[in-house]
Amino acid sequence: MSMAEFDDISTVLRQEELPAGERMLWQGRPDWWRLALGAFQLKAAGVYFLAFALWRFGMTYWETGTPLVAVHSVLTLLPSLGLGVSLVMLLAYLTARATTFTITERRLVLRFGVALPAQLNVPLKDVEAAAVRLYSDGSGDIPLTLPDAGRPSYFQLWPYARPWRLGRAEPMLRAVPNAEAVARLLSEALVAAQGGQRVAVVPAQAEARPVPAGQPAAV
Repeated sequence: MSMAEFDDISTVLRQEELPAGERMLWQGRPDWWRLALGAFQLKAAGVYFLAFALWRFGMTYWETGTPLVAVHSVLTLLPSLGLGVSLVMLLAYLTARATTFTITERRLVLRFGVALPAQLNVPLKDVEAAAVRLYSDGSGDIPLTLPDAGRPSYFQLWPYARPWRLGRAEPMLRAVPNAEAVARLLSEALVAAQGGQRVAVVPAQAEARPVPAGQPAAV
């Protein structure tokens, strides 16, 4: 397991970069909209601006007693709201475009980073457990449990770190489109890489529908 940063690394891992005989099984990018909702907390930003607008309306109405003046004071916040939301969405889009998840027969490779590209290389034989959380749009998150030795820090992995696991950071394929199919493929790759030994399955809480723990196709 290794974590490295590069000045000029390509976002996309190519087949010719892999060792001879190692086959690439899947490659994809996170869904930028789901990334905005999850890692970048777009909904929370909207709720904050809404609460601030209500407070502004109430304070102005209390001071002036005029509803139109209070409404006008709220409308002046709209440009700031639009700018803030647009910046969050832009950052999520750029982050998704600068990210590639790759699953091979032997490893999981994450390449990510807008300003300073980084690469996390996780041998499948070292993965102790995995989970999948599915969302209503078919996307999902797939966190991995790794040994303590050589484990990257939470801040090195963010936004591809499982939330709130600060002390024992877990890398996570975040906002993966068609996550159930990717989890199935990863499950099969883990079993093959570990000599047929069953990797522990830890079902994660699902937004819409959980993946049954007993299904061998689910991670």
